[in-house]
Amino acid sequence: MQQNPFQILFQDSFDTFKVFHAITPEEIGCILPQAPKTIWQILNHIIAWQDYQISLLQSVEYIDLNEDATWTNVLETNSKEELQQAVSRFHGQIQQVKDEASKFDANDPFISTKLKIVQDLSVHLSFHLGEIILIRRMLGTYPLPHEMSEFLS
Repeated sequence: MQQNPFQILFQDSFDTFKVFHAITPEEIGCILPQAPKTIWQILNHIIAWQDYQISLLQSVEYIDLNEDATWTNVLETNSKEELQQAVSRFHGQIQQVKDEASKFDANDPFISTKLKIVQDLSVHLSFHLGEIILIRRMLGTYPLPHEMSEFLS
């Protein structure tokens, strides 16, 4: 069976670089003067945004989203369980997007819209994962570039 060309197109678009690997509730709520948001706030924003994008992918109907409402004022979680649930939900969403992209069909009249949604989602994800990586590096809990190969293996 031939691989769907859209799977190849987005093959590495959703790589998360183990950004939440071994993260703790203390770290996720750490407030840095140089960072406008905590990792907890960014994670919850990503989850809300991806829920929105996934609903667009599945229905291709425009749904109004108030982006300000996707940002929580809650700075942290003290619960390892709540943190794990959020990280699991995040990873589940990534898999859901991959599953949706694997169903793409060039003959679908909405394929351009769906491709744009996935492009927007991957750019948004990349931006916020970069923020989280930078915050974790400033905290000394994420590998530097020369340590990444070993960390990712």
